[in-house]
Amino acid sequence: MRIAALRRCAVVGAFLIATTSLLLGAPRAQAQIDKRCYTNAAGTRCYYLHIPPGSSAGRPLMVYLHGCADPLADDRPTGFSLTQVADEMGFVLAYPIQDRAANKEFCWNWDKAENRERGQGEPSIIAGITTTLIDEFQLDRSRIYLGGYSAGGAMTTDLGATYPDLYAAIAPMAGAPYRSELSGQLIIDAMSTRARTMPTYFLQSLFDEISNYVIGRSNLAQWREADNLADPGSVPTVPTRQEVLVAGPGLPIPLTAEHYDSPRGCELAQFTTPLLSEHMIGARIVQDDGGIEVQRNLMRFLLAHRMPAPHEAC
Repeated sequence: MRIAALRRCAVVGAFLIATTSLLLGAPRAQAQIDKRCYTNAAGTRCYYLHIPPGSSAGRPLMVYLHGCADPLADDRPTGFSLTQVADEMGFVLAYPIQDRAANKEFCWNWDKAENRERGQGEPSIIAGITTTLIDEFQLDRSRIYLGGYSAGGAMTTDLGATYPDLYAAIAPMAGAPYRSELSGQLIIDAMSTRARTMPTYFLQSLFDEISNYVIGRSNLAQWREADNLADPGSVPTVPTRQEVLVAGPGLPIPLTAEHYDSPRGCELAQFTTPLLSEHMIGARIVQDDGGIEVQRNLMRFLLAHRMPAPHEAC
């Protein structure tokens, strides 16, 4: 299956940005974020870093990957409301920025062959940023998380498959299946001797015109299959629980949430669907104040997981 539509994120125009600003509210301007850069053999990427007040030792880390032509890929992403959630829940937040020289639309190059292998390309840079922060700030190695939206969601899948020993749980939102295929065996092959179940949070807007709803369901199905190959019977094929989240403060439109609980008692997958939403509105939900309750739910899911023992679900 080919997912070339994700490469066209940048065509969404200023009209939709203005419309979703009215729906979700203006970006906040309080976040204090430091800008840094990281270099390895694959290249250089800069990133923003937010550390909650107090000692960083023993804190979790969340690495968030933006989508194409992201409105926060500028000098200082002061509107990124996940910094508020970081302060509330006590995790360090890193926000890598794609280099325009690598992609003129600021897309992460998730679909290039070198970015689907461990130790190569952009995944090696993102993993390098991650391990650098773990060492420098003495972060909790068992609570390292990765998520992203659109091209960032697709790149999250690439790293989840190639660095399962680094990230305890992932959130590939509005992304794509690994290698644009359906087989969970491809993920297991990429994980190699590090194969394990991967707790995964999905968010897929019902009317997404870039990464459509079928792509999101395919992504869920591939990860469920991979989990059950790594640990047979660990993830059910149908949701164990379903709920409807009604609109309210921090949740601008209704959402449905499917929960996939392991027989051992942990939630290994959650599939959230913003209703009456397309691609740009979904992006604003996961990065602006208007969707902060969605962001809190995302982080509650991720933070509930620690790196498990090999070949165990939770």
